[in-house]
Amino acid sequence: MNLRPQITTVLAACLGLTMAFGSTALAQSSLDRAVLGTTTPLTEAQKTAVEAYISKSVDAIKDGHNAAAIEEARAALISAARDPASSPTFRKAYAVALIAELGPVVKGGDLRRSINAMQVLRFTRTTEGVDMIVERALPASETDAGKRIAAAGLVADAFEDLDSNNTYFETVARRLKDGMAAETDVLALQQKLAAITAAAHRKDLPAENARAVRKSMVEAIALVSKSIRQSSTPDARVQALQRALVTVRNDLLAMSQAERSAMAKSLALALADLVAAGSTQWGPAHQDPAMSASYASVMNNCEVLLRLIDRGERPQAYAGSKPEGDQRVLGPSWESNDKAKFDAESKRWADVLGAAPYKG
Repeated sequence: MNLRPQITTVLAACLGLTMAFGSTALAQSSLDRAVLGTTTPLTEAQKTAVEAYISKSVDAIKDGHNAAAIEEARAALISAARDPASSPTFRKAYAVALIAELGPVVKGGDLRRSINAMQVLRFTRTTEGVDMIVERALPASETDAGKRIAAAGLVADAFEDLDSNNTYFETVARRLKDGMAAETDVLALQQKLAAITAAAHRKDLPAENARAVRKSMVEAIALVSKSIRQSSTPDARVQALQRALVTVRNDLLAMSQAERSAMAKSLALALADLVAAGSTQWGPAHQDPAMSASYASVMNNCEVLLRLIDRGERPQAYAGSKPEGDQRVLGPSWESNDKAKFDAESKRWADVLGAAPYKG
């Protein structure tokens, strides 16, 4: 996978910023305490004070060239939102004011400036700020893959402390899912799948909302899997699915059988698409050692998931057998380049999934 140096550097900076603000004491802002702590809409005088505070730093992010000054400006803008005294009412108004100034930078062509601006918006912990970042994660609205990568990573990070109602996480998960099939960049795809996972794992998110988010995750995997199956050549997007499938497996293991059954059909059919893609793309995929290793991992994950799902859906077919007696076929046959054995197991699963309870 070709990790573009510029993007790698920028993402490292993103991680460094998140770790720095997550591990140190929160600095107090120079804004008046009455403004920061307000629980009522800002007065005109307070709005003017907020705009004046923003104006002291925003130009450095917009068009400054001194790296230290840019970092200082970013820290100053973030400190107001991170101040322990800041209220949800203040942060909402602050986000709106920041968007007015930084929105064009977020959408602009300078990757570093855009990411600096998105970092500031992320720390407002508001849906207004996150909405603007989500938009930059979608191929339909953002052509720069580097920006999509960074935006998706910031969305995932923002879910940890975002102030919103519970249904908002469902909304963002659906937005990310809807743009998944059009995402051609492997890193961007991986980050968006991770963002949906972060939403589902949000602390204190009610089970009903978490189920809805996980449904979007399965639908996202299904969209990508179907797209991969349509290709006759190896598809690098399988690399993005490696970690996602492991996460789905862990979630399935923690679910009740009823919850697992609710997503069994759509997930099993998506896995079948990936297995079929492996058969179609067999020769060229095996010619690239790194790609072949990714396919082997995905095929193994597919088989583990298919067996886990099928044991719950057709327990009678496994009567008398033990889980440890299930010998994996897809992963090992891929690794040994035994296509006949792989195709036979692929056909067996196609037959299983073509009958009840998966069909009809």
